[in-house]
Amino acid sequence: MSQVETTHADIARLVEEDELGDLWCLTFVRGLDEAEALRRMGAREESIRPLTYETLMDEGLFEDMVLAGRLDDWTVLIEAYGWQATEPDVLRALSAGTEAVSVLRHDHYANDFVYAVDGGLVTYFNYMHPARRYGSDPDRLVAAMMEAGFDPEHRRDDEEDVNAHRPTIDGALLLAARLTGVVLTQDFLSGPLTGGVVDSRA
Repeated sequence: MSQVETTHADIARLVEEDELGDLWCLTFVRGLDEAEALRRMGAREESIRPLTYETLMDEGLFEDMVLAGRLDDWTVLIEAYGWQATEPDVLRALSAGTEAVSVLRHDHYANDFVYAVDGGLVTYFNYMHPARRYGSDPDRLVAAMMEAGFDPEHRRDDEEDVNAHRPTIDGALLLAARLTGVVLTQDFLSGPLTGGVVDSRA
């Protein structure tokens, strides 16, 4: 696990422009190439091909396809309108022999941050409720969480003022960036990627 000095400004554009929408999952996997990461997610070999994010959205392929792209030593898996990578069996496969960081945004269901190593779930929490952490070592990321602006003791109240400061998706992306040392950008989304059909989503 690496640390990088990344600020909210580094990821603000991606979040503020809402490029990914309100339901998506980003998973960062260390040391795998794009095709291998897609295979571990269950992508059919014959379906793996070059594909851009723009084509994915324009052609309505998001229900079937997972995109993958390389950022330094990490492959980023992009699920538009999906969350397959956070399923235990898939996460176990993705992180086997390496590590994986996953951020799920699903405003009507769950907003999860997951860190897994060598097939095991180390830390998992809903980033709107960061005090409720689970996994084999739920406090492993506390220091990094605080650096990313989280209060590890924050428990959201159902009557909490909606205008009150609280953890948000940009905080979760900032935490992922600080752990991986890479930042997802608009240029990355606009560039060439690799797509694959994951059987469980087909």
